[in-house]
Amino acid sequence: MLSWIAIGTAPEWDDVQKFSAEIHGTDNWRPDATTSITTVLALADGRLLAECHAIKQADFEAWLQHKGWSVESITPIKHLAKTGSVWEVT
Repeated sequence: MLSWIAIGTAPEWDDVQKFSAEIHGTDNWRPDATTSITTVLALADGRLLAECHAIKQADFEAWLQHKGWSVESITPIKHLAKTGSVWEVT
């Protein structure tokens, strides 16, 4: 499975209640059986960062569009480290 990071903005996602409403519930972070939005961060500058694992980038793009994101960039992830473990993604 491949992974991507998207950076962008979405209306009112800087509000924690709106942010929570958009992410809460499995159907909001798992749009289909092969696509998972694993992380979404609201940055202090108003931008958002989302990480997705999916078979194809188009599935991530569809989720971003459905959620109303204005996307600055979508970039494939090459390597990943979380809490000391390192994975080669591509």
